[in-house]
Amino acid sequence: MDYVGQLNQTGVEVLSLNFAFQCLFFVLIVGYLFYAFMLTVRVRILSETIKAPYNNLAVTISYIHLLVALIGGFLALLVILLA
Repeated sequence: MDYVGQLNQTGVEVLSLNFAFQCLFFVLIVGYLFYAFMLTVRVRILSETIKAPYNNLAVTISYIHLLVALIGGFLALLVILLA
């Protein structure tokens, strides 16, 4: 009998390490996208509350940040799901 070959077989594999890392990175990316969205909302509310000469620039930069975060997040999710 081959006892050494049987030592490496556990028989039960519910979650693999690859799946655990995919779930972890998925949660991190979704959390970052939520953070970017909330930052955009916060900057927009702040720019409407306080009148300053750079309000439009701050809102524009926050929208650009949200767009880059969305595109980067979706690309990262695609790479994670294909891995």
